[in-house]
Order: sequence, then structure tokens, then C-alpha cells
Amino acid sequence: MRCAQFRTALSARLDGEPSGLPGTRLDKHLARCAGCRDWLDRAERLRAQVRAAADDGPAPEWAAGLSARLGLEGPVGPAPEAPQATER
Repeated sequence: MRCAQFRTALSARLDGEPSGLPGTRLDKHLARCAGCRDWLDRAERLRAQVRAAADDGPAPEWAAGLSARLGLEGPVGPAPEAPQATER
């Protein structure tokens, strides 16, 4: 099996998805393969950075640019609530 296949399985594991390989097999490969350990380390750091950025939300400049491209005026807020159904 090639490293690319292990890295695909590791990516799935990071995402909480089925990896398609037994965990022990992935762990054994990681113990032997410095390249895949490095890949996993970089993937984990990137994942942490993306999560941290998502917690902060988009930059105001980015949101304003998106609003302009969508033809919206002013800041975009939460979606309006749906009207309440009235009973008859």
C-alpha cells in the first residue's frame, strides 16, 4: 500500500469519518513512516488554524465584499424569522 492511500485514510480519521483501514494498521504505518507522520502533523496544525479562524468569523472586509458582490446593502445579519402561522 502506498503512502497516498494511508494519507487518505488519515484524512478521513481526522474528519471523524471511517478511514477504510483498521486503526492499528494506520498506527503501525505512522510508527514506521516519517513522511506520513510529518504529513499528519501538518494536517492537524492546518485543521486547528482553520477551526480558530472559523471561531473568529470572516473579516469585516471580506463580508462587505461578499455583500457587494451579492448586491446587498449594509451588513448582513441573521435571516429574518418566518412569519408565524395563524390558526383558523
